[in-house]
Amino acid sequence: MTRTGLVARSPAMREVLEQVRRFAQADATVLITGETGVGKDTLANAIHAGGLRKGQPFVKVDCPSLPVNLVEAELFGHERGAFTDATVARAGRFELAGRGTVYLDGVTELPLESQAKLLRLVEENRAERLGATTSFALQARVIASADAGLEARVRDGVFREDLYHRLRVLPLRVPPLRDRRQDIAPLARLFIKEAAARQKRTPLRLSDEAVEALERHHWPGNARELRHVIERTLVSMDADATILAAGDLPLDLLEDPVQLFEPGTRERPTLQELERRYIELVLRQAKDNQGEAARILGISRKALWEKRRRFGLR
Repeated sequence: MTRTGLVARSPAMREVLEQVRRFAQADATVLITGETGVGKDTLANAIHAGGLRKGQPFVKVDCPSLPVNLVEAELFGHERGAFTDATVARAGRFELAGRGTVYLDGVTELPLESQAKLLRLVEENRAERLGATTSFALQARVIASADAGLEARVRDGVFREDLYHRLRVLPLRVPPLRDRRQDIAPLARLFIKEAAARQKRTPLRLSDEAVEALERHHWPGNARELRHVIERTLVSMDADATILAAGDLPLDLLEDPVQLFEPGTRERPTLQELERRYIELVLRQAKDNQGEAARILGISRKALWEKRRRFGLR
């Protein structure tokens, strides 16, 4: 555990946190990339909290959830009468952030038209509300995050190359949990402590066998998946338990995943659980490229985003 509250026992993660420390002081635009669940939001918060803007607002924008027809109004604000429902003028996220930080989570999901306006904002430090005739000065720092398939989206023309280069003045790549297995046990202990506090129970000790089982798992959902597994495990355990043993963990962490579908298994996954696992698999194979994953699944990107939110895969 570091003073930022982030776990970094592995050399790879220690290097990431050293970059976080340096980037916090630099005050330039940061682009954080990595698979779903690696902790991009946490690192964005750490960069803000460790810099000169820590006393100012930290405004997170969940880009995939913004309605396509309201993206620019949400980001840059609008004047009264700018569109049908604009009965009053309203400031956008960049104005609301003031001298703080705007965190654009999932920035690749912005439409191309909005990307052009964002490019102007980060290049000129100015933007205008919808329906306005004058512009306002950008005072906030910009931090953006994107999934592991960002470069492919740039090559495919889905994300502007000029905006990509402008956002990645300070690039920060977060390795997946499977590439830093030394972090799994300390992360699990942290999540046990947090889950126990939420459930108002005594923290449990993690057995050596449980650590081995956790370290063998591939963790396609990374740290977020580990957090959910720990939470689910504690909920299913006796209230007076003091040790989290390997046998307390979900079955799919203890056996070959193929065996879950073979006759004779102790417990079969629900249809909802199968859907969650399949979406995880497709996202991993598509290297977290939302458009490619949606194509493979045969659904829209919006539908995929809604499923990721429902299953906690964002």
